[in-house]
Amino acid sequence: MFNEEEKGHLTVMPTLEEVKRAVVDLNAHGAPGPDGYGAIFFQTFWEIVREDAFNAVKQFVLQDWMFPGMNSNVPVLIPKNVNASTISDYRPIAQANFRFKTITKILVDSLAPRCS
Repeated sequence: MFNEEEKGHLTVMPTLEEVKRAVVDLNAHGAPGPDGYGAIFFQTFWEIVREDAFNAVKQFVLQDWMFPGMNSNVPVLIPKNVNASTISDYRPIAQANFRFKTITKILVDSLAPRCS
């Protein structure tokens, strides 16, 4: 159980550097989000997208609100071989929204020191 001070750490506005660290720490070659953009896009074009990424995190922290569906995943089956014909021939992945991944990573990073 967290005390009030520890809970307060979850509502502190992360800095732009903390958001960047969360983006850089995500798996660059992981599954892209439903929009087709994965971590490698945001990592590669950070200088261009940083304000938008930071504003999405700020909106969540300040308003405690996300766009509907932002924390939804899209399940996708990837064939393990060329002749996939049964369900066991596929590998499931979940395409999660990148903003949700970033916000989750920031929250996990802020909780980690308090949980160890």
